[in-house]
Amino acid sequence: MENQIETLIVNSFTKPLSEKDQAVLDSWIEASVDNKNKFEAYKELWEKSSALASAPDIDVEAALIKTKKRINDFRFKRLKRMILPVAAMLIVLLGFTFFMKRSFNQNSGINSSEDIVYQEVKAAFGTKTELELADGTVVWLNSGSSLRFPMSFNNLDQRKVYLDGEGYFDVTKNKNKPFIVNTGEVNVKVYGTAFNVSAYSDYSSMSVALVEGKVSLEDNKSNELTMLAPNDVVECDVRTKSFNTFSNVEMEKYTAWKDGYMMFYGDPISVIIKKIEKWYNVDITIADKELEAYRFTATFHDESLEQMLDLLSVSSPMNYKIIPSEKLQNNTFSPKKIILTKSKQ
Repeated sequence: MENQIETLIVNSFTKPLSEKDQAVLDSWIEASVDNKNKFEAYKELWEKSSALASAPDIDVEAALIKTKKRINDFRFKRLKRMILPVAAMLIVLLGFTFFMKRSFNQNSGINSSEDIVYQEVKAAFGTKTELELADGTVVWLNSGSSLRFPMSFNNLDQRKVYLDGEGYFDVTKNKNKPFIVNTGEVNVKVYGTAFNVSAYSDYSSMSVALVEGKVSLEDNKSNELTMLAPNDVVECDVRTKSFNTFSNVEMEKYTAWKDGYMMFYGDPISVIIKKIEKWYNVDITIADKELEAYRFTATFHDESLEQMLDLLSVSSPMNYKIIPSEKLQNNTFSPKKIILTKSKQ
């Protein structure tokens, strides 16, 4: 019942409820003075969140401090990203969600130490996000990635987080409590180490690059699939669970993104366009199959989309055409489209 009321409260702030749902919410509010006070508290916090998000100049740090004061055990220690209005909104709304769940648990007699409360952080396209988890583990998220994690690892047998996208993890050592990155079909299990995981949910493959320590890959039944040593990279077909492991690789190719670099070492155009699509939020189509045979070695740093495409075109017989974004019916914009063709000799 608590989850249903929580959902109704949030929905009531964003859109008109159906007659049936409004009746359920009204009945709950009128059932007790405590319920009414809780609803008013949620409403006040939501209104303050909305006001913050609509302000012309957003002070993200101030928003985080304000949220921490309201929620004393808020464990999201650090967030570094580009200063965007959505960042402040994200911080406040995440705090709002936790505040609601915590209040429900306290008033329903649920032991909050046994109820796992999750946080989710997303890196917008064209940005990188750095955060520190409750155990001191530091995570960098690449463009278009998200991480879902417990706000506290206390009373848990393992430190399990859920990644969609690409993340670099510097894990705090704890031999008694393994750290597990769930990517959907494959789990990356460690106790304390540094490694990179690329596992976007819309890709059919994933990769893990181990910088230091030891990492094992497991299925969702905890069966070990493979083990990595430092400077190993494993690429996995998530559907067939087939692996290719490479040793003594150029590790910067897999980790330099967190420092703002995009590196390629003899990579086919198919690999390059996947990274460009995620970083710039564009759709790329290879119109001429001959281009798939070309491989590139290059390092990019802070180039615009057009600059990167120009550099690739200069070094190969390739042309590109950019099709602008279109406004959709829901007032959002479609991604730009890039068409790659072979240059005419």
